[in-house]
Amino acid sequence: MMRSEKNTSSNSENQAGAWLARIRNARLHLSRSEAQVADWVLEQPHVFVNSPIADIAKSVQVSQPTVIRFCRSVGCEGLQDLKLKLSGSLNGESSIQFNQIEQGDSIADISDKVLGNTASALLTLRQEVKPEVIGDAIAVLQAARRVDVFALGSSSSVADDAQYKLIRAGISAAARTDAYMMNLCAARLTAGDVALFISRSGKTPELIEAANLAVEQGATILALAPSNTPLAKKADVLIVINTDEQRQTKPAMLTRILQLALIDVLAVGLRQI
Repeated sequence: MMRSEKNTSSNSENQAGAWLARIRNARLHLSRSEAQVADWVLEQPHVFVNSPIADIAKSVQVSQPTVIRFCRSVGCEGLQDLKLKLSGSLNGESSIQFNQIEQGDSIADISDKVLGNTASALLTLRQEVKPEVIGDAIAVLQAARRVDVFALGSSSSVADDAQYKLIRAGISAAARTDAYMMNLCAARLTAGDVALFISRSGKTPELIEAANLAVEQGATILALAPSNTPLAKKADVLIVINTDEQRQTKPAMLTRILQLALIDVLAVGLRQI
């Protein structure tokens, strides 16, 4: 038993050392600014894997694109890819990945996969969310006469949560989760109102129709939706939530968690700013 534990520890150290050595070797062929990132990562790898890209760029005094280029120069697809690989090595665990739940999986397997997929999705969202867009969304909500929150299906519970938190923040708000009522309410919005749309696909016909009515009334459109979708294209402010549906057993499950997390971000921002 002691031998097994020693071997596991040794393997973990070797994996961590291999990745750090890879970065150290790659440094010789990097640009000056990318080499700065490499030096920072080598000095404090644990801080690197737990920091958002904005903090990394600020600490190293380089641009965010430079951080991404550095990650690709050492053989990774991007920042998240390098973080996951290095984090797994440093912690003596395998990288967090999306794992499909299979027939016959044990309860332990299901728990590990569901929680692992959720953790990975949240880490990815943290890297993709743009602080300036969050700031724009908060400003729009603060200036609103009222906010109507539109959602259907699995996103309906998120709309209810958004309504509650907006009201707690002192904003007049109502959740609209019935397709028929959506059109009636959207048609009564004004130029001082905000229509907040929450959608997993960004393609739901009822939401698109309500968005068209809200636009006609001059309301500001705020959306939590995937990029390059019909709903996203109608938004004045778009908070992007992209999920890989092909790698999830229940796509709506992860998306709903991400939506709730972003509503929390907006709620905290409204109370702090």
